[in-house]
Amino acid sequence: MLDADFFHRWMTATAASVDREAEHLTALDSPIGDADHGSNLQRGFTAVATALEKEAPETPGAVLVLAGRTLISTVGGASGPLYGTLLRRTGKALGDAAEVSAEQLTEALRAGVE
Repeated sequence: MLDADFFHRWMTATAASVDREAEHLTALDSPIGDADHGSNLQRGFTAVATALEKEAPETPGAVLVLAGRTLISTVGGASGPLYGTLLRRTGKALGDAAEVSAEQLTEALRAGVE
């Protein structure tokens, strides 16, 4: 079973990965975009990690809703609304359960994508 701590670690690990790869993401964006994808995601996931430290949501769904809301409010371009909406919808699909199974996460992610 996956609890809020698992989802907190997931978002924190994502923030660390984005921070590590920000320059590479920006380089990939440069030929076809405005060369800000890495820096935008870095800003957003740094804000997610900070928000999770301050609030420490108690359910998996609440962790994802907070992460999604934070991305929407801090990441420019299309990425913030896209990733943020995915996480918010996934979190809402998980509801208020204290723990979720891998199968429940799979279904919630499917709902988030739709």
